[in-house]
Amino acid sequence: MTKLYFSTVFRYAPIDQAGELVKIDWEEKRVEKKVPVLPKVLKFEDPNPRGNSRGGRGIAVVDGKVIMAGYCELQVYDLDLNPLFNISHNLFSGLHEVYYESDHRLWVTSTSLNTALLIDLDTGQLLDQFWPQEIPAFQERWGVKPRAINKEEDNRIRFLSKNIERDPYHLHLNAIATWRGEQYGLFNRFGAVVNLTRGFVVFEDPKIKGAHNMIILEDGSIFVNDTRNQAVNIYDMHGALKKRINLLPMHKARSKVLSHKLFNPARRILNQFGLAKHEIVMPFFVRGMDIHDDLVFVGISPASVLCVNWQTGKLVDSFTYTEDIRKAVHGLKVIIA
Repeated sequence: MTKLYFSTVFRYAPIDQAGELVKIDWEEKRVEKKVPVLPKVLKFEDPNPRGNSRGGRGIAVVDGKVIMAGYCELQVYDLDLNPLFNISHNLFSGLHEVYYESDHRLWVTSTSLNTALLIDLDTGQLLDQFWPQEIPAFQERWGVKPRAINKEEDNRIRFLSKNIERDPYHLHLNAIATWRGEQYGLFNRFGAVVNLTRGFVVFEDPKIKGAHNMIILEDGSIFVNDTRNQAVNIYDMHGALKKRINLLPMHKARSKVLSHKLFNPARRILNQFGLAKHEIVMPFFVRGMDIHDDLVFVGISPASVLCVNWQTGKLVDSFTYTEDIRKAVHGLKVIIA
């Protein structure tokens, strides 16, 4: 029996309609329950119509509870998606992926602050933290400097109205994983996997700039969603590409990809100069990943999930939640009983 939980982001939707948390029966391809994702700890206006605070982010399932990251909070549900409680912290800003370590300790990444935070799920206390912009090896590699952040102040919506991706020192740390007792991070801006614990670059692959999600297997195989190029890449601990799984042929959304790649740059220019108001969306935006044995589950837009045998690269199964390309999967977690 397989249950799959995923969160969505609905671009250009009003904030109160901009995402859902969904539970499905994978074998029957049946939605068992869905709930809207709304900010619960703070109420605020979001000027960004595409993403930002909209929808849900990374998901973990711990001790019969579903934990989903929102923009500045962790929302906790039971397995049937009934809300239980919320956890927030003054450094929760632009949360992205989560990683459950052990003993009720959860790592979360903040893309707005470029930090990784270890949270005690029982108390909400901050147990550990990494600030990569303060690590000398990364400063030297990419010329980044620490941002002027008062870590004691409430930073949760401080960067909501700013385009942080234009910050020359931005890393967009969006995923974290533990391997052999050390923490590893993914820098979306550079397509780089780094060791946060010892402060060094494992590898940098410019072809995966904009990547989301990273999972490290026991043997050191590093799975990274190549978001913009519709693939899952598998690297070794030396950065060698072991395998690339091309997802594009596996879903009918492939027919929309070329036209959007051709016309989106022009749409952005027209929007920038106020000559039009185009919705900028990316079909087959690859985000959300979980692995069970030989199967990798991957989310795309329009909100769908592909199940692929990563050993053979063959599609095993799929589920389409919607045909609307404005709706994309963000977080994804599979539970096999």
